[in-house]
Amino acid sequence: MRSKSLYSFGSMPEALERLYWLRDHPDYFPKDLEKKGFTLAHIYKWVLAIEIRQKENGAPFDVYI
Repeated sequence: MRSKSLYSFGSMPEALERLYWLRDHPDYFPKDLEKKGFTLAHIYKWVLAIEIRQKENGAPFDVYI
């Protein structure tokens, strides 16, 4: 399976900090992501995946912080 970048939050660990900030400031949710059908719930899922280094399906998720 190939992945495709739809939006960039930058490099780790700054990207994680941006996700935390967006989670706390939902009014600033990126319009580009909203137009593509993403919501604040996705931010929560992405943060969790990074923190536990595991995808939603249980597969390991490599994060280089």
